[in-house]
Amino acid sequence: MLNIFEYTDFRKYLIDYYECQKKEGSRFSYRLLSTQTGMNPGNFTKMLKGERNLPVQAAIQISYALNHNKKEKLYFQAMVLFCQAKSHEDKRRYFEELMTFKESSVRVLDASHYMFYDKWYYTAVRESLAFFPLYDDNFGKLGKTIIPPITESQVVSAVKLLTELNLIKKDEYGRYNRTDVLLSTGNNIKSLTLNNFILHTMKLAENAINTGQKDTNLSSVSFSISGADFEQIQEEVRLCRRKILEIARNSELPDRVYQFNIQLFPLTERYDGEGK
Repeated sequence: MLNIFEYTDFRKYLIDYYECQKKEGSRFSYRLLSTQTGMNPGNFTKMLKGERNLPVQAAIQISYALNHNKKEKLYFQAMVLFCQAKSHEDKRRYFEELMTFKESSVRVLDASHYMFYDKWYYTAVRESLAFFPLYDDNFGKLGKTIIPPITESQVVSAVKLLTELNLIKKDEYGRYNRTDVLLSTGNNIKSLTLNNFILHTMKLAENAINTGQKDTNLSSVSFSISGADFEQIQEEVRLCRRKILEIARNSELPDRVYQFNIQLFPLTERYDGEGK
């Protein structure tokens, strides 16, 4: 079975789908698909060659014909919009939308890795290896580049733990490198260790404000919503995190470690209509 999320060109996906069906002895054909979409076979063939566009309604019909699930239908429509976008801005916007659907290559940590979040600087040390050439003789220098600075012994303890957890590895030249590009706890992980890590990073944000650090983006907003709205916002936050992680994963020349925090919490008790 083809994985639609591995494609960004809907035409290539349809061609590969056709070839896959033929290998399995299916009676699937372009003529059958064009009939189900309301397009005549000639125009359908021109569309596959890139000589004609695929109308959005026809894209929806194709998804139904191919038995796409809800996520696959949305992704297929996003592919169509991306491929047929005329302006660079539209193409960029639809590409970013595609990235929110893709299964991220980010490694999700499990409970055995929670010691990684015991100290805030463990993640700072690890992410620094994207650009800092760390060897056994310059631990102290790395510690001074971190904000706020940490001691050489703290770098030593971080490297020891990260190596034990197989989150970093020393290469044949003696340089430490990350074993996975990015890490995440997933969306629904709760633990005392992780909560403490988040509290520490919030204090780092406070320090960034107090010291007037540049290259920061700090904002806050309060609003009133329903329980259903809250669930929708949760999903938007998840998609936003995934998009940001994909941008970070594809960064070609990283030169600094950033911490990105999201906090969403109630400021009041839920009102049930009583108390008038």
